[in-house]
Amino acid sequence: MTFAVVRPLCRVAPEFRVAAYTTATTIKGALEAIAQRNQELNAFVSHITSEEAKAHGDQYDEPLKDWPVAVKANIATTVQPTSCASNALRDYVSPYQATAVDALVRAGAIVVGKTNMDEFGMGAKNEYTIYGAACNPREQMPGIDGNTKREDQRYRHSPGGSSGGSAAAVASGMCRVALGSDTGGSVRLPAAWCGVVGFKPTYGRVSRHGLVAYGSSLDAIGVMARDVNDVRATFRAISVPDSRDMTCMSGKLRMQIDALTESRTWTKNLAQMHNCLQTQKQQRPLAGIRIGIPKEFWVEELSCSALDSWKAGAQRLADLGCEVIQVSLPHIPSSLPAYYTLAFAESSSNLARYDGIRYGMRSSQRPVAVNGSNASYKYANTRSEGLGSEVQRRILLGTYVMTASASEQYHILAQKVRRLIQKDFDLVYALPNALALHGSDMSDVFLRNRPTGVDALLFPTVTDTAPLLDTEDQNLVTGYVNDIMTVPANLAGIPAISVPIGTDSNGMPVGLQLTAQYGDDDLLLSIAGHL
Repeated sequence: MTFAVVRPLCRVAPEFRVAAYTTATTIKGALEAIAQRNQELNAFVSHITSEEAKAHGDQYDEPLKDWPVAVKANIATTVQPTSCASNALRDYVSPYQATAVDALVRAGAIVVGKTNMDEFGMGAKNEYTIYGAACNPREQMPGIDGNTKREDQRYRHSPGGSSGGSAAAVASGMCRVALGSDTGGSVRLPAAWCGVVGFKPTYGRVSRHGLVAYGSSLDAIGVMARDVNDVRATFRAISVPDSRDMTCMSGKLRMQIDALTESRTWTKNLAQMHNCLQTQKQQRPLAGIRIGIPKEFWVEELSCSALDSWKAGAQRLADLGCEVIQVSLPHIPSSLPAYYTLAFAESSSNLARYDGIRYGMRSSQRPVAVNGSNASYKYANTRSEGLGSEVQRRILLGTYVMTASASEQYHILAQKVRRLIQKDFDLVYALPNALALHGSDMSDVFLRNRPTGVDALLFPTVTDTAPLLDTEDQNLVTGYVNDIMTVPANLAGIPAISVPIGTDSNGMPVGLQLTAQYGDDDLLLSIAGHL
């Protein structure tokens, strides 16, 4: 197999040429960057003032001391509105703070602001938002015909969705780390389009308490940063047990997973080999790791730049000592319809609470007829005014697939497909799924899985680079197809990370994605750090 050489990492707009490569490491630097760039990029929808920043003082001496952190607008904070970029919650301030945010604060980080997003996390281009679209800070290079861009064409590319504001904030140096939510790729896709690192942990590693629900069985709080080390430090701070989230991993399960990963004989041999030969440690630090290339991700929609980057990434890992083999995940082609069926159904249920009675906006329309006094009319008016077109569309479709006449044909079938996809991943990974082990002997499990099993999978994060914001899709399905590479990890609940690998011929970032077995987050981050 011939591997193409990928271009170096992206260049950015002239006035960002230095700032975009210099991450804000202080609160003062972050606020100065926000003041200079946010008006054009629209990444933040609210942020603290310098006076508010001073109020934090020097209370902590922890791993993330004084790190400026951005938080997506659907993650609860008690100071700034948690609006979800929706009229339904435009000025809503949560009475409590998300567990992940609390953990960051305890680790010394300071939340500098809330970031733009697609309404309730539903979108792939950060266009479905009451604040106006966020912009991608990456500059498109002049075309091959030598023509340069007009001044009014700058920053017209989508940052991706739904966590586009978080990705744009990190890429433009307005914060060091940003939290996002990932239901079907909403952290990884923006990370790929903006040229930053985006990590979705194993489902349950990070508490969802305080995350406004979209698809409860799919949602995960993820991390974005300029490099893997910052992602790792942030992940370790927020990956804590939480009794307020019933889907969060218990301390016991975390210890079981740790024992499982530590009993991996080939990683122990890897550590011994590194201690013996310093030169080998430098040249082949990933010797002993096996990487799988899933053939089902070689889809028709894959662009040449994504394919070339995929090949270059595989070659890079091979040069680092990895064994690279082809694997098959036969049910991946069914992942996209299964994902949207389940996500729409869960969103229909989760968003039923926005009726204007308990919290959020309430319609100002008064009933004009006797029938209008019925409460259902008030609910309908409130939801029609408060929820955007894409959210309403997904609620309607989700309500339909949950009806008695359609549930068997769509919802239950999607659950069965999801289980098959989970089994596909379990069959290719060398590490067994901790949730599937019921008193099994560890040595027998490893002997059965290791001969052909892989430690991680490598494939593109998205089929192409960032599109223009003002480009109208031919149909709504086109926008949904952007998630074709990312939704399998959410369906299986496994960790996934997108890392910037280079640029296309126009200078727009290209990302590669790595996934690992359920709970194997640390190994995934270690491999990604070398890529």
